[in-house]
Amino acid sequence: MKKIRLAIIGTRGIPASYSGFETSVEETSIRFARNKLNTTVYCRKNHYTEYFDNYNDVKLVYLPSIKTKHLDTITNTFLSTIHCIIKKYNVVLVYGIGNSIFLLIFKIFRIKTISIVDGADWERNKWGKFAKIFLKFSRFLAVNLSHYYVVDNEILMTSYNKIFRKKPIYIPYGANFKSSYSKEILNKYNLKIRNYLIFIGRFVKEKRIEFLINNFLKLNSDIKLVIVGGNSIDKEYENKILSLGSSKIVFTGFLYGDQYESLLHYAKSYVSSSELEGTSPSLLSAMAINGYALVSNLKENKATLKGSCKTFEKENSNDFIKKLDGIISSKNLNREKTFKIVKKHYNWDVISNQYIELIIN
Repeated sequence: MKKIRLAIIGTRGIPASYSGFETSVEETSIRFARNKLNTTVYCRKNHYTEYFDNYNDVKLVYLPSIKTKHLDTITNTFLSTIHCIIKKYNVVLVYGIGNSIFLLIFKIFRIKTISIVDGADWERNKWGKFAKIFLKFSRFLAVNLSHYYVVDNEILMTSYNKIFRKKPIYIPYGANFKSSYSKEILNKYNLKIRNYLIFIGRFVKEKRIEFLINNFLKLNSDIKLVIVGGNSIDKEYENKILSLGSSKIVFTGFLYGDQYESLLHYAKSYVSSSELEGTSPSLLSAMAINGYALVSNLKENKATLKGSCKTFEKENSNDFIKKLDGIISSKNLNREKTFKIVKKHYNWDVISNQYIELIIN
């Protein structure tokens, strides 16, 4: 069998410090390397201040991009595509629907591809009319030009099955458990164990952070709301969210690693009022690290939770406040039920092995 030389393109790179795609790349690529797959991850040079030849035996290549909302991803992926061809990789994992326009180039050079597609990205408020048409066309390319295409959510799988003859491969995101957490981060933000709620995510309109803050402030409680995240590209919108702050709201900015995980672990519950999701990596992390969450009743959220936690009716303030009040007043949230579901369905070792089977095939 020809030796596999695998490249992974389309994300900001690893170590992960941004979104779910990057976390997926980090967790799976490390396991690929452990399984003796020759693996290279392409990284955006402007996203990192330190550069390494490899990370946990995964080779790293740093290439530039034009850092704007519309060009950051696509310019870096274009350069990554050219570099992959020059280096003669024989299998490439391409993350993100918008990068599908480069699949034809790989096909011309007989390089096999696996596309990892996200949810209905064209429905996101940040995209204009042309961008939304482009993303829908890119979905068609991902399905028809890649050897396999992977979806991370059962609801998304059903949607693709209805639209396309070529069937998707369902491989979910995973989540990690930890055995120890630091309480030092609580002192930094003047927080008490189980006396705050936490939201984690980018400051983008479909996350409905305004709805979350405005309705949280209606609660008659001394509990705080910690908001982890920001928006490094759209500073105007980030400032709009920050202007909604009060003495009960704690904005931390972006946090990663132990700080992020410890804050999540000691919270009363994770909470999100998002109006659009695929599989939410933040929700999965909350399920594994905290054990409880309250999220909007999107089909994708319900599919991820698998009955472990309650949801509220999307955009319904009364239902949100009622459910949130119930969580705050509860002294015994059933976290063990959630942990069991995570162990059964979201194991990174199992997920990585599923990818390895596709890569070998």
